[in-house]
Amino acid sequence: MRKIFTLLLVLAIFLCSNSAFPQGSGNEPANRVIAYYFHTNFRCANCYNMEKWTKEALDEYFKDDEKNGTLNLQVVNLDVKGNEHFAAEYQLFTKSVVLSLIKDGKEAKSANLTKVWDYLGDGKKFKAYIKDEVSKYLKEL
Repeated sequence: MRKIFTLLLVLAIFLCSNSAFPQGSGNEPANRVIAYYFHTNFRCANCYNMEKWTKEALDEYFKDDEKNGTLNLQVVNLDVKGNEHFAAEYQLFTKSVVLSLIKDGKEAKSANLTKVWDYLGDGKKFKAYIKDEVSKYLKEL
């Protein structure tokens, strides 16, 4: 019984982190914005809301940008081997939403949207914050 539970746990972690290795298809525009949601294996209700509301904001306000590839969301599990470099690159100390501006195929700048933690009690304010910050980055393309 214990082996079955362990197997199911490993399978669940694998399935939940299916986008843990963000790799493009090679067809991405040279100028684009990546919205990262970084998490770890341990996730609370706030962590799930952070991911959900980020995705909802992008889908609601930036559907055309997502469709044409100038904006995409990448959900990254920092506990998956090979993803450790993100914590150092973006100076992460907890779950985070980070925007990355890609110009000519290289990261030009990034921002850790730390205020997401201030708005976890209010989905509308959270989404408005994501909308405002993503809009600023898209204007720089």
